[in-house]
Amino acid sequence: MEKNIKRIKTIAVVLIILLITAIAFCGLYFNKQGVWKNILPKFSYGMELDGVRELRFILDTSEEEKEIYVDAEGNYAGDVVKKDETAENTEAGLVDEEGKPVNSDNSQENSEQENPEGYTKETRTVKANEDEQININNFEKAKKIIQERLETIDLYEYNIRLDNITGELVVEVPDNQNIEIQKSLITTIGKFEIIDSQNGLILIDNSNIKKVSATYGDSQDGNGYQAYLVVQLDKIGTEKLKEISKNYIETTDEAGNTSTKYVSVEFDDNQILETYFGEELANGTLRVPIGQASQNYEEFATNYNNIIRISKMLSLEKMPLSYKLNGDNYIQSYVTDEIKLVAIVSFSIIVLIISIVMIIKHKAKGLKLAISNVGYIAILTLIFRYTNVMITFNSLIALIGVVGINLLFSFKLLDNLKESNDVKTVFVKTMKELYLAIIPVCIIAIIFTFMSGVVISSIGMVLFWGIAIQALYSAILYFLGYIN
Repeated sequence: MEKNIKRIKTIAVVLIILLITAIAFCGLYFNKQGVWKNILPKFSYGMELDGVRELRFILDTSEEEKEIYVDAEGNYAGDVVKKDETAENTEAGLVDEEGKPVNSDNSQENSEQENPEGYTKETRTVKANEDEQININNFEKAKKIIQERLETIDLYEYNIRLDNITGELVVEVPDNQNIEIQKSLITTIGKFEIIDSQNGLILIDNSNIKKVSATYGDSQDGNGYQAYLVVQLDKIGTEKLKEISKNYIETTDEAGNTSTKYVSVEFDDNQILETYFGEELANGTLRVPIGQASQNYEEFATNYNNIIRISKMLSLEKMPLSYKLNGDNYIQSYVTDEIKLVAIVSFSIIVLIISIVMIIKHKAKGLKLAISNVGYIAILTLIFRYTNVMITFNSLIALIGVVGINLLFSFKLLDNLKESNDVKTVFVKTMKELYLAIIPVCIIAIIFTFMSGVVISSIGMVLFWGIAIQALYSAILYFLGYIN
């Protein structure tokens, strides 16, 4: 009876291993609207294996003649708003820390433009990049900011080449679904402004920002979740906002007529919202709703992730120069699909030969562990898919290493089982011998995993998951009675 139970358990474990192997190597398909689709995530390949998107950026040479405000020292202070210009108001307005609306109405009334005290109007040709901005220091600064921005989206594999003469930038990134995000991170200036809607004067800008973050909560009308950009101003900005919130309000005269002064909150010259204030803001915190409230999780998540990226850009320095995309080329990897197939087949043949040797040498026990070794490789590939482990040449070498460690464990375990029938003692002894021998590898795995360079971190992650899964997988097989 006990032997029959062991056989049933062994057959069940073998079937589970074969099922996992089939899913890992063949895929898991579901019929969606008449189309069979593999729902397993794709592998994340490094640029050397998956090809490169070469993005070429040049300095923006556009210019525009416009009427602007200048201060007493001749510095730019905002674009003059013409009387016939009107801006569309968003449905949402500023809210306080508790999510309560600061204003109650967003309908703008036409008002006579006032010339702000201390400023004069000039007509100038405004360039995207003024001549005095174009220098090697700003070239280097722009490159550094782009590197920091790319790393905020966990893009550790990229190359940036800078032409110190022209300022041209060539950015090489992996060819993946984030390519549009990567482009925007380079072309976005990161300019935040609060502007007087009546005349166009800049009231608050990046220099007044202390901290930026993203958050979310229920929308004002209760119609889903709303994402917010939370801007914490510095001491000077806090005082400015306090004054703004007292002046840009709705007022009613003795005859009962109402008039409203509005401010516009803008990011890179794009209006986020236009609003007025219903109460004094003394804590220096703006909680700005961006996008529409949504009950659809995917829509909300997309909007929220965009706001997170905006908050990270505003937390960094503003770009000193304006760039525009001048070329987008895909450079195919010299490692073609045919080469990848040959490598996979070669690896499979080697594993098959080792498994045959194991079976010939250790009979039934060798067959069981040969099957378990295939299952180990299958589980590793699934882990790599779901944890976005970057597959590079170096990580493939690490993969061969952890597969070799698991095979070494199997052979050592089978040899020890020949000498003793005490499975528990043999298993513990073999595990102890293995992990004492690979302590240096374990240390390397931990250190490399937390390093920023993808070439190094990919090695660390493969070693980490390979060793961790080997220990856990072997322990599960032992407790299920598969190792005997």
